[in-house]
Amino acid sequence: MTDQDLLHALRSSRIPRADAYARLLDAYGEELYRRCILVLRDRDAAHVVLRDTLIAARAHIGRLEEPEQLGEWLHALAEAECARRLASGLRTAAPVGMSMPERTALVPVRVLNGMSGPELDGYRAHVAARADHFDRNGFPVRPDGPLRLRGVVALAPVTLAVVCALLLVAFAGFVLARDHAPESAPGEAIPQSRR
Repeated sequence: MTDQDLLHALRSSRIPRADAYARLLDAYGEELYRRCILVLRDRDAAHVVLRDTLIAARAHIGRLEEPEQLGEWLHALAEAECARRLASGLRTAAPVGMSMPERTALVPVRVLNGMSGPELDGYRAHVAARADHFDRNGFPVRPDGPLRLRGVVALAPVTLAVVCALLLVAFAGFVLARDHAPESAPGEAIPQSRR
């Protein structure tokens, strides 16, 4: 299956959600899972992050414009999900002698069971909303990345621009009011400052 086919499957409302996830797992599941294990050092956490990565991928696939970037985009999503997991403090100690799994045949079954049921609609909506931070090119921004601003800090550039614009308008109004002040009528006393 080509990345173009995968992109179509993820975007299509006609293809059942479970089928779209299964196709994505067949194409990229093993390499994403291995990447998550390398970062998290925990196989169970890697299952969870892989599941959340696929949920986020389907929810935000409209942000990806170029099919040839699908693999890179999915890896960026997985890295953002791994970073989110690590930032939340849900890290476990790696078992002594932990190595990469030799067989990952059950990974798709375990991941699909935890993501495609109708009873998980709320969870999928939560993951999609939580993972809604993307750059101009449609790639996810890591939660610990420099581009992600939170709270009041995120509003600082906008606030600064508004304050500057208001000051400029106030200054322009002052200059116009001073230059166009009404002249004294004939016979009125001229103020001391204008003599």
